[in-house]
Amino acid sequence: MTAAATPPNPYPGLRAFEPDESSCFFGRERETDDLRRRLRVNRFLAVVGASGSGKSSLVRCGLVPSLHAGFMSGAGSRWRVAIFRPGQDPIGNLADALSAPGVLGNDGSVGHAGNDMPPQGLPLEVGLRDSSRGLAAAVRQAALPAGDNLLLVVDQFEELFRFRRRSGPHTDDEATAFVKLLIEAAHASGGRDAAGTSGATPIYVVLTMRSEFIGECMAFHGLPEAINAGQYLVPGLTRDALRAAITGPAAVQGVVVAPRLLVRLLNEVSELGDSSGGS
Repeated sequence: MTAAATPPNPYPGLRAFEPDESSCFFGRERETDDLRRRLRVNRFLAVVGASGSGKSSLVRCGLVPSLHAGFMSGAGSRWRVAIFRPGQDPIGNLADALSAPGVLGNDGSVGHAGNDMPPQGLPLEVGLRDSSRGLAAAVRQAALPAGDNLLLVVDQFEELFRFRRRSGPHTDDEATAFVKLLIEAAHASGGRDAAGTSGATPIYVVLTMRSEFIGECMAFHGLPEAINAGQYLVPGLTRDALRAAITGPAAVQGVVVAPRLLVRLLNEVSELGDSSGGS
């Protein structure tokens, strides 16, 4: 007799959900709709919240799959998504994310268009470092098919502030250049004109950032204004949403959470929230 296979654990634990785990992501449907509506009217969006509030999961496993499903009005369902963290090499990590298959390509050589841009064929990272318009120009030069959209997700954006402070005398300039690349790209024209003619590929930028770092954005010209125009503060889960987050993943695996256990979990989480809320 063969033992029955143990079903996979549908709960990721302390790490964030990933886009391919959307079937187990429950309780954030309203927030996902809010993000999508805001992104449609403002292509630069900062998702802000306390540590552990679910910012990364909301973007990776709520927003991104909903875009691929075509739920954002007027944008279609063809999305190229680059998810990365600034780390200790923000522009280099951006270049790596853009060079991945399914984003701008995988050859690492994307040229630039325009009189003030480097010649075509230069490594992507060189072009990004050369001009604040390097990101938008790289996307233009990639000549993506009409109807495609590009989404850049800069997860844990607060790493940029640590990079700026700790890594050396030139990191302030690099951090500033990185922010300019993102803002210029989000403000670049894209989409279709009034006659329906395809224009440049629309570029959308989403940051996730811990709320206690919001004041450090003041160090970058244009960043406070961009965040003010497109900030989303992640709310706490309601009791109904928390119930869905507990029972939904189990139901995907054909498991029912015992009612008494469910009530106990809901009550204990509520007590934790009350005790940490302060005055």
